[in-house]
Amino acid sequence: MPPPPKILSGTVISAGLMAKAVKVRTTRPVYDSFLRKHYTRQKIHHVSDPNSSLRTGDVVRIAAIKPRGNNDGIRHVVTDILAPWGPPVEKRPPIPTFEQIAEKVFTKNHAKSERRLARKAEARTAGDAKSSKQRHADLAGGLGAEVVDAEERVVLEKEEANQ
Repeated sequence: MPPPPKILSGTVISAGLMAKAVKVRTTRPVYDSFLRKHYTRQKIHHVSDPNSSLRTGDVVRIAAIKPRGNNDGIRHVVTDILAPWGPPVEKRPPIPTFEQIAEKVFTKNHAKSERRLARKAEARTAGDAKSSKQRHADLAGGLGAEVVDAEERVVLEKEEANQ
């Protein structure tokens, strides 16, 4: 069983500029042993806001999640609004729960796998005996046909040299 997500709280500093995402500033206390002083460190997180229900100035609670993509900087999701700024929470779109987000991701991935299986079955029934390079050359409008022919010539020359 995975560990529970790390829960943080912070203030929304930028909302409405990115699609389904906001910037949240979190602070944490730090002690410097050399200076013997306590001070606060600030960090800015990109947070997923699927329904665009947050406004700049809201104090929110966020939880860590697994990154969705290779270059996706969003590693947190909003769990609830602690102190709204501006319109009340009741007049905003609801914040989805973890279960709702997981269900949405599951249905999206399931539909994707169904489409993939359908494409593979269609390719098998079509009886295409073309290689993947030839299919790519056909998709590119014949631009890669010369490359395929050159590679086939190299293979044939190697076979003749081995005999």
